Amino acid sequence: MPASLRFDADLRSLKHIRRAMIDAANQIGARRDSIDDVVYAANELISNTITYGYGNQAGPIWIDIWQEGDTLYVSIRDTAPVFDPLSVPLPRNLIKRGQQRIGGLGLFLTRHLLDDLQHRPLPGGGNELLLIKRRAF
Repeated sequence: MPASLRFDADLRSLKHIRRAMIDAANQIGARRDSIDDVVYAANELISNTITYGYGNQAGPIWIDIWQEGDTLYVSIRDTAPVFDPLSVPLPRNLIKRGQQRIGGLGLFLTRHLLDDLQHRPLPGGGNELLLIKRRAF
């Protein structure tokens, strides 16, 4: 049975969002390693939506979690300005000696933890991100 969750865009709610996602994915029987990957990826994407999309202002975030066969799906929707995270180029060289930096790798890690990440602008504004993790059950 799919889980539908709604949250206010607030960085302080990320812990609650992660917990609710873990509970929902557990309830449909996803494997723990798959849940960890999807929740980490969702946390990064939602953090970016709150910080950059909503600019730390109020706004809704809707999350749907469901299973089709052995695949775990997570849809994240918002009403923030349209932005496609897939348009951000992946870094060529992650870390060169002496050039380490903090931050900036969230989208890279997200794209590597998932089997697929899709974006579509919503009619009337906003975004939907579809996170796909195969062999999750």
